[in-house]
Amino acid sequence: MIIRPIILAWYLTTFCFTSCRSEHPVEKQFPCGDTSVVVEKTDSLAAFHRNAILGRGINFGNALEAPSEGEWGLVIRENYVREVALAGFNSVRIPICWSAHTGIVAPYIIDPYFLARIDTVLNWCRNSNLAVILTMHHFNEFYNQPDNFRYRSMFFSVWKQVCSHYRKTDPDSLVFEVLNEPHDNLTAEKWNILMPQIIDTLREIDPFRTLIIDVPDYGYHESISKLVIPDSERNVIVSVRYYLPYPFTHQGAHWVEGSNDWLGTTWRATSEQTATVAQDMAKIRIWADQHNRPIAVGEFGSIINADSASRLVWTDYVTRAFESNHFSWSYFDFGVLFRAYDIQKNAWLPGFRVALIH
Repeated sequence: MIIRPIILAWYLTTFCFTSCRSEHPVEKQFPCGDTSVVVEKTDSLAAFHRNAILGRGINFGNALEAPSEGEWGLVIRENYVREVALAGFNSVRIPICWSAHTGIVAPYIIDPYFLARIDTVLNWCRNSNLAVILTMHHFNEFYNQPDNFRYRSMFFSVWKQVCSHYRKTDPDSLVFEVLNEPHDNLTAEKWNILMPQIIDTLREIDPFRTLIIDVPDYGYHESISKLVIPDSERNVIVSVRYYLPYPFTHQGAHWVEGSNDWLGTTWRATSEQTATVAQDMAKIRIWADQHNRPIAVGEFGSIINADSASRLVWTDYVTRAFESNHFSWSYFDFGVLFRAYDIQKNAWLPGFRVALIH
């Protein structure tokens, strides 16, 4: 049964991308929460409800996704979490490279000190009334060899441990993104084949947790039509990326060959540029309506090499486009190459907070 009109009315009356939480944070510790009153996992409303809670978010990228936190330019601090909450965000997305912090042989136990560090960050978010998306990032061995028994076993072992550790955490406070941007040899076909096993494994431990499943091909929005999720599993949010136009968002990116040629590319919300955004949003929206699935834009952002005026215009425009389609979003990133916040000055870049949060 298609419930889009009900969901639309609910979004407009209860969410409108403002915080659904109390204005007065309460000190709580992870794992926490009471799962005795939850929405049934087969109810599509659960996924839409939690996507609304995620609302406007930001990525603490290049921190816990690095081989060692701080190696790529960011160590997550409690004052950063507070700044995000005070700015008016609803959630944070925390990319994590779990494979760098597990045993090298079965059962691939997660380093307890690393897991305690995750708990600490989650507690800061909880105390600031920020919902959290936990991801699995940079499992390059699995992307390259998805049929390899060892890497597949590690993937499932990590998620079993994470699910068990946070099983009693309020499902409204914590969402699991099972794998960031499937790509390389983890093709759409292989991703779809793997999907039922991933869902069944997580559901055996945590039947009520909302899951985020990424579109294949690095989350490219036009690949959304390739994604196949078992129709019986409704407590799922589908995640795409939006780093377009690429020559603007990635100009001068050191990991993109030839990107220095793009330096100086601007984005001024011309009629042609905004028409392209509208077309892209329509493609996502049509698929979402046809499949009755909520959408999250898990990452979008523009590199610091782009001129500030264009960054602000682009950021403002695309976030409003996401919201007009009722997509939740998570800007990438907080304080490094695509930064919205200056961690040296402990301040939002001029105009960025307003561009993201009206």
